[in-house]
Amino acid sequence: MPSLFSIVISAVLLAFFISPPLFAANTDVSISLASSDGEAVPIAKGSMANQQLISDASIGVAAKVATLGCSRPEAFDPWIMQNPVGQPGMRVWREKWIVSGCGTLYPVHIQFSEAGSGGANWVIESQ
Repeated sequence: MPSLFSIVISAVLLAFFISPPLFAANTDVSISLASSDGEAVPIAKGSMANQQLISDASIGVAAKVATLGCSRPEAFDPWIMQNPVGQPGMRVWREKWIVSGCGTLYPVHIQFSEAGSGGANWVIESQ
């Protein structure tokens, strides 16, 4: 029988996939914005990752939030923080996913990187 945690994560991931993802544009332009206190300002709401990459990263994001004290994430709200830079197949971009759960918002910073044709990796950045 699946645990309550796996059922909750499955429900969160299912809800997350209802909205269509954005896909990385073929560009070498990077926009970097900052607020007056030096905090990076999001470029756009959404994710540039495809559904498989979102699914893979969602598991890691949920695990990160669990280490911060919340084992019941309720929603993921992704924001693009850096447009892709580099050549196709080797582009890198950054996103911040705001995870709500346990009555708190948890910002999780992720670096995505293409790994050849069709592949990609993600790393949760320390803050």
